[in-house]
Amino acid sequence: MIVLKVVLASKDREYISAWLDFAQGGSAGSGLRFTAFSQWEPFREHMHGQGEREVPDLVIAEPELLNAWLSSGGDTSGIPWLMLSEGNDEVEEDKQLMKYQPLPSLLDAVMNACRQPRRKKAHRPGQDTLSIGVISASGGSGKTAVALHMAKQLGLAGYAVLYLNLETLDSTQPFLEKGLTRGLQRQPDAETGLSRLLYDLKVSRKETGKAVQSQSQSKGVDHYVLRHEGLKSDVFWPLSNRKELLQMSKEDTANLIQHLIQCGQYDVIILDGDSGWDGRSEGIIETADTFVWLVEDDIAAMHRWGQWIQYAERVKPNWIDSVMDRARFVVNKYRDSVVNATPRPDLHLDAVLPYIPSWRQISQEEVLLSSPIFQREVKRLCALLIQNGEEELTQTGRIHQGMGGR
Repeated sequence: MIVLKVVLASKDREYISAWLDFAQGGSAGSGLRFTAFSQWEPFREHMHGQGEREVPDLVIAEPELLNAWLSSGGDTSGIPWLMLSEGNDEVEEDKQLMKYQPLPSLLDAVMNACRQPRRKKAHRPGQDTLSIGVISASGGSGKTAVALHMAKQLGLAGYAVLYLNLETLDSTQPFLEKGLTRGLQRQPDAETGLSRLLYDLKVSRKETGKAVQSQSQSKGVDHYVLRHEGLKSDVFWPLSNRKELLQMSKEDTANLIQHLIQCGQYDVIILDGDSGWDGRSEGIIETADTFVWLVEDDIAAMHRWGQWIQYAERVKPNWIDSVMDRARFVVNKYRDSVVNATPRPDLHLDAVLPYIPSWRQISQEEVLLSSPIFQREVKRLCALLIQNGEEELTQTGRIHQGMGGR
């Protein structure tokens, strides 16, 4: 699996020791391999003497050491960097890493800042793209928060991920808009990407009876999507015209998903739709390879879960078995134990995701996407879906204490 290589440079040896001890002592540093230096010469030799194979995914350094490296060619290396700051340095905010803060927060910032290697994929139709639907029989179950965290954790693990939101009332924009616009000029074409793709697919079906083939599949969907660095995934800009979504049929939804799969650009597509029986929800359920089916531990949510399955058995008896075979039932907002029984004895819970009280007062996208406890459990859920729970999404890297001068 992917191990991210990080170079840490600080003249404070005790600070380096505390950082490395914490990263090496538990799962917090999973997937990271640190090389640390406390003197300029060893740091310089390491940065300028390595082959392409050893190029780090991130450099973290105090201002004196960082500026010396940048001025000697580091600024053109393409390697991401963060300045260890005490708050009085003249550098862009997103390039600062406050030196003194809780170590878990430091490591989380490191993971987010690392250059994320995306798997190279040949653009061949139908090649190994896994579609995961996040569904629920109840509104307010936390579908979107779970879907966003899954996209981020899979992106951090090195998978090429697309997050597709098909909710009638999109709830992602308050959390994604900052990441979509930060440091970018307006991109009118990308901001209408999903609308244009839906139109292109519909026109092509009318004219030829089949989905768009030539231009879209040869070039992928790059001209329709945007890269969201905070999410480590590609996304579509949320549709502004709700009528387009309301008019989407089950067939429209299935064709869209199949097209995204057949373009061969992504390892994983996360599908987030409404709770209910609209065409988009049915299209997701019929097309997705697997589901995260969210339930809450309260009597009303359990009842709605049972009612959903009972209705499906009555109106689509040949369909519900396939849905059950592909579903992983997950209790969201879990608090210590599950109090309420599942609505039927043949329904079993596969995983739980914790309740995060601080999300009730969310005012920044970083708060939603950076809970260490929630990230840990979502990572386990992703491993269950991607690898049948046999291994973690990331492998614990060997910590290399390359302490120059120590």
